[in-house]
Amino acid sequence: MRILNSWKVSDKGFIDVVRKLPQLEEVDIPWSNIVYKDSLEALGRSCPLLKSLKFNRMWPNIPGSAADNDDDALIISETMPRLFRLEITGTKLTNIGLLAILDGCPLLEYLDIQACSNLSLSESLRKRCLEQIKEFRQPMLDFFDDRDYFEYCINYLR
Repeated sequence: MRILNSWKVSDKGFIDVVRKLPQLEEVDIPWSNIVYKDSLEALGRSCPLLKSLKFNRMWPNIPGSAADNDDDALIISETMPRLFRLEITGTKLTNIGLLAILDGCPLLEYLDIQACSNLSLSESLRKRCLEQIKEFRQPMLDFFDDRDYFEYCINYLR
């Protein structure tokens, strides 16, 4: 399932749909405004065969804009153990959430966590990701100032 125009899809509408699709294996919601805690949990609990999840938050995570939040990662780790592919860019993922995903999704072969600026990968955590995940796309913010990345995203959406 791919939702291209999530502006017109409510959280409730998304939940109602995924509850009727237990055979769903792939979900792609680029630049999402609907994937919140309840909808992500409904997806994981309603679709036990889910192998691929891709969602990008609408706005990048600028440090200080809100408290750190690993809800997404904890829900994924608890309800989506069959994931092979996961892309969750622009979320409030921290090292704790990343560890939960690594522990809870043992089949993961592809992980993209670019634009997750709350991460501070230690050498040991980076090594674990590289050893456990065949294709690991680590945070780009290692290379960009957070403000520069924010400006890039704003210009991209125009």
